[in-house]
Amino acid sequence: MPELPEVETIRGDLAQAVVGRIITTVEWLDARIVRGDVRGTDLAARLVGRQGAAVARRGKFLVWRFTSGAGLLLHLGMSGRLTVGSPSGTWPRHTHLVLALSSGTTVQLVDPRRFGRVAWLEPPAEGPGGMGPEPLSPRFTAERLGKILAGRRAPIKAVLLDQRRVAGLGNIYVDEALFRAHLHPARAAGSLATREVGALHRAIRRVLREALADRGTTFLDYRDAYGQVGVHAARLGVYGRAGEPCRRCGTPIVRMVVAARGTHLCARCQPSAGVPETDAETNV
Repeated sequence: MPELPEVETIRGDLAQAVVGRIITTVEWLDARIVRGDVRGTDLAARLVGRQGAAVARRGKFLVWRFTSGAGLLLHLGMSGRLTVGSPSGTWPRHTHLVLALSSGTTVQLVDPRRFGRVAWLEPPAEGPGGMGPEPLSPRFTAERLGKILAGRRAPIKAVLLDQRRVAGLGNIYVDEALFRAHLHPARAAGSLATREVGALHRAIRRVLREALADRGTTFLDYRDAYGQVGVHAARLGVYGRAGEPCRRCGTPIVRMVVAARGTHLCARCQPSAGVPETDAETNV
């Protein structure tokens, strides 16, 4: 699933293409991806004639705001791609949305697994609620992270993946941040000392900034809005590297299951002291 760096990369691309542009026609809209009270043909009718004012991101969601104050909420699901391209009349397989713009370009949502979704937002188009702080915002301080983790017996990884606690983090960058901070992902979130919380806070922000600079991480599905891959995979420390040597100490990277999610770590750099054996299942 695209995470914060990938969605933010697409947000910037989409903003360049749609701000100031008018949606002239809805050339295709698969009703199965539409959520909320405004459905199918009603949504298509509302979109035509809308002029783009801004594109915002909240966690892993995009909000295409219109000058009218309304907006379109987009989520890419597990495998969705949002592509800016020239009109062709022949759309790729698994295309679920095609919006033609006054600039002569189109915006296409292509999603093989069909977990992506769109929804109409009434003014003001604020996006989804109930989410935690943005990890790259000034409000996401080490002190705030400490309060998020304090008293929680759940594994650190589970808490960081919970969008109600921190918005936008996913499997890749949580594994990478925990590796940077020398923290075992199965440790109880509330067990971290103040200095460990500080190290984790710095690691989260650095990992996300580096991935943003590389325009995200591509393993299979992810592309930016112009079809280009993200190149951050070459810089990953642990994620997707099971059996390969740790870049710091040479110990083979281990894959295990933590909080029902595939998890990658270095057993030497991220010691398991204090982690109950029942909290993690190892698969080398």
